Amino acid sequence: MEEVFTSRSSAVARIMSARAALLKDSEAAALSGGDKAARLERLERLLFDVRAGRINDFTMPTANGEVRIFVSPD
Repeated sequence: MEEVFTSRSSAVARIMSARAALLKDSEAAALSGGDKAARLERLERLLFDVRAGRINDFTMPTANGEVRIFVSPD
């Protein structure tokens, strides 16, 4: 698993990009409504928690597996 150290603002940007990609790709892909909703809910909860400073590290799925992101203060 890849590990990345990043600022809080960069971590938020990564989550926002993943959310936007899910919204865009899921329109064309064959994701069930429940899977899409669950993934969106997880990303939105993660976004709020990272912004609020409640989470300092998390794991995100990527095309090449998973990446663990460690958040440092801005």
